[in-house]
Amino acid sequence: MKIAICSDEPNFLKRIYNFLWQEPDCSVECFTSPALLWERYQAGERYDVIFLDTIMSPFNGMELAKKIRECDRSAILVFFSVSLDFAPAGYEAGAFRYLVKPVTKAAVSRVINDIYKKLAESETLLIKTPECRLLLHPHELQYLQSDDKNTLLYHKGDLITLRKRLSELEGMLPRRFFFRIHRKYIINLSYVREFDDVRATLSCGQTFPISRRRGKEFRRAVQTYVEGALDS
Repeated sequence: MKIAICSDEPNFLKRIYNFLWQEPDCSVECFTSPALLWERYQAGERYDVIFLDTIMSPFNGMELAKKIRECDRSAILVFFSVSLDFAPAGYEAGAFRYLVKPVTKAAVSRVINDIYKKLAESETLLIKTPECRLLLHPHELQYLQSDDKNTLLYHKGDLITLRKRLSELEGMLPRRFFFRIHRKYIINLSYVREFDDVRATLSCGQTFPISRRRGKEFRRAVQTYVEGALDS
C-alpha cells in the first residue's frame, strides 16, 4: 500500500512515519509542506492513502484535500488535528478517519487495519500473496495469463508476476468486469475492442483465443457489460 504523510511539524511527521513503516506491505513517503505533496500530484503521482495534518501553510490540510479530490477520488484520506473543530470539513472532503493528537501507534494500526477491511469489501482488489498485499483497481488491470503455477497480470502496461494460479485469482475478480475466455486467459471486458467466435482483441492490441465452449457465454458477458456501462 502506497502511503503519503504530510505535516509541517518535523517531530510529528517522524513519529507517524516510524509508526507506519513498521506496518506490513506499506511504502511511505513524507512531505514537510502541502505545496510539496501537491506538486507531486500535479506531476501525476498517486497514493492509496494520504495522512494529512489539518494546520499547515501555505494552505491547510483541508484545502489540500479539496485539491487532491479534484483529480483523485479514490485516495483514502486520514486527518490529524489537536481538536475536532475541523472534523465536519474533513468528512465533507471524504475523510476516512479523523485522529486527534497526540496520536498513538495503536490508533494508526487500527486505521491501517480498517483500511484493509474497507478495500477488501470494495471493488478495489486486495490480493494477498506470500510476498505482499497487492492493491489493484479493476479498470487498470487489462488481462491475466496463466504461467504454470504463477499468473502474469498486465496492469497499466506493466507486467506483474504472482505466485498464485489463475484459478485462485479468478474468484477474487468482479465478474461484471472480467471473463475467463480460455484456460490460460482472463480478460477485462472494458478493454475489448473487437471479437468474433474464436478470438477477442483488446484496445492494447493483444489478441486472445476464445475457448469453443465459452463463446456463447462470452458474448452474453460482453452484452451485459455494455448494457451496464450505458446505464451507469
